[in-house]
Amino acid sequence: MDMQVAADASGSEDEPWTLPEGWCWTEIENIARLRGEKVNPSDAPHLPFVGMDDIPNDGLRVLNTKPFAQMKSAGNKFKPGDVLYGRLRPYLNKTAIASMEGVASGELLAIITAINAKYFQLFLHSRGFINRAMATVSGDRPRIDFSTISEFKIPLAPLPEQRRIVERIDALFAEIAEGEAALEAARKGLETFRRALLKAAVTGELTRDWRETHQPAETGHDLLARIKAERAATPAKGRGKSAAANPPLDTSDLPDLPEGWAWAMLGELGEIVGGATVDAKRKPVDPVVVPYLRVANVQRGHLDLTQVKDITVERPVARKLRLEPGDILLNEGGDRDKIGRGWIWDGSIPNMIHQNHVFRVRLVDGGLDPFFVSHHANEMGRAFFVEQGKQTTNLASISLSKISRLPVPVPPPQEVRAIMRLVSERLGEATEALDLLKMEAADAARLRQAILKSAFEGTLVPQDPADEPAAAMLKNLRQALPKVNPRRRGRGKAGHGG
Repeated sequence: MDMQVAADASGSEDEPWTLPEGWCWTEIENIARLRGEKVNPSDAPHLPFVGMDDIPNDGLRVLNTKPFAQMKSAGNKFKPGDVLYGRLRPYLNKTAIASMEGVASGELLAIITAINAKYFQLFLHSRGFINRAMATVSGDRPRIDFSTISEFKIPLAPLPEQRRIVERIDALFAEIAEGEAALEAARKGLETFRRALLKAAVTGELTRDWRETHQPAETGHDLLARIKAERAATPAKGRGKSAAANPPLDTSDLPDLPEGWAWAMLGELGEIVGGATVDAKRKPVDPVVVPYLRVANVQRGHLDLTQVKDITVERPVARKLRLEPGDILLNEGGDRDKIGRGWIWDGSIPNMIHQNHVFRVRLVDGGLDPFFVSHHANEMGRAFFVEQGKQTTNLASISLSKISRLPVPVPPPQEVRAIMRLVSERLGEATEALDLLKMEAADAARLRQAILKSAFEGTLVPQDPADEPAAAMLKNLRQALPKVNPRRRGRGKAGHGG
């Protein structure tokens, strides 16, 4: 295909914007080729392997490699200077320049370019290119082929200017990276503050001064005795865990509590139940379809309700497992360090139930705030869950009987209210700061794209009239590329790379 010089640019689809003097529009096939060399692990076991996960989303470099000998399938060979481009889900924006010889996943295209490799990589990384690529694909696993990419047009600067552009972008991106490192340090500082605050809350340190000026009418021991009396009068039925089944709590190894506080087991404070088993083969006699919470929905300190699924269960089961606002949720399984993580149900979705891998705790008495109990489980309960959890080949889990023995501090009801008021105020301040950091991080991403937009519009660095025009150098660039792609099997196939 013939290139179009800048002087003829008209803002059409073929020429999206007017370029500076000395630049030109040209199809990518005029300045790049697919390497297209397939290799099997048995043929090159010594080479490093780069998978899609080894380049981060919106990333510009390879973070990790692994021996190709560990792979089972053929991959795309690459050489130093090749541009690696993630063809699967182009919106992930994965690009890198190879610094060594190796093999890439079939989802990574290895592209040879006759222009400045970093200039070409940055163009592939730009928002305009991503949008164009996404407009050509569809489905839940969209892929783009090199045969499609090769028809896209690239704004071509003179080679010396390409180098100046790359140098300027590298300098600007380095400044942004320094800012992002500072943002990440601040985010980690906020997380440390949050954990320290919650630890102080559930150990009584947060309300040390409050206790010096307040004398609660009801102690934690009084509250616990009242809870036990209420439970004795209305014993749990069905699938609820009975506190009477547990031996007394041994407090000899537990930390000392402030005066007026008491230790209790979680099972003493409320009813603990497992949830519904997901079984597509089961045919309920009296079916009803309801939403349910999975382990993925129950995070540490919050609920992720972006994707809530439905389940068909017996109508009596749906009534029995229906969640109420204030119910405490705790995960039964997953990675070992995630056992017991959870949060509070807020009632935002009607008729919600929970699956069997999520425990529900419904406290007996309103004198103990469920948020206080959840904060304690999420922070001070981690060591208990890790110790009591059972590890299988891939996952860890904890039984209902063991989770019911989680030691929980019981403060005086009046002090619990003071604790949660202080936690709410200070966590609110931390959340506002964290939201600000997230906004600044998003601004950094937008700034990178604004820099790339300026670069490829020709406004990032000044032009030099002494540079050879891009149109004049294009003929030589074509001659520097391979004439055909190895193993090319026809249009639409050549760009697959695996």
